[in-house]
Amino acid sequence: MADQDVSTIPLELPPNEAAAFSQFVKRVDYDTVGRFTARTVTYGGRTEHDTAWCAINMLRRELAEAGFDPR
Repeated sequence: MADQDVSTIPLELPPNEAAAFSQFVKRVDYDTVGRFTARTVTYGGRTEHDTAWCAINMLRRELAEAGFDPR
């Protein structure tokens, strides 16, 4: 990923919302993402399902680094 373009999305959340959101993304699993993504859409050769799943995992890591690591 180091050589790929990235989009920076600044997000400021109050602590309670960040904590609740970290719990929510913890509970979203691979199959749930599959139910809400298109089967025929691709991004850079990857399915929308896999691309969205990767984005959720990046979000989880960023929340954890900010101190909102879900229990």
